[in-house]
Amino acid sequence: MLPWLKLGEGVKGVYISIDVDCLDPAFAPGVSHIEPGGLSFRDVLNILHNLEGDVVAADVVEFNPQRDTVDGMTAMVAAKLVRELSAKIAK
Repeated sequence: MLPWLKLGEGVKGVYISIDVDCLDPAFAPGVSHIEPGGLSFRDVLNILHNLEGDVVAADVVEFNPQRDTVDGMTAMVAAKLVRELSAKIAK
């Protein structure tokens, strides 16, 4: 992230929706529509951690358990995102 860019600075009442389809299938194969060349899990965490707006609510969407055939990897990714979002809201 660019050091001079302060994503959401001063914004109140931010709602975040993370569509796990945006992740590369190497990180989240259990989604409805895979996106080869998508974001890494770390990319999404960096965006979330650098968001300075006042987050009041969030969701994680497009997880498809029927396609999550790699030891529940996508379920773990989705759960980690929910945990990170909850921590962001609690601040």
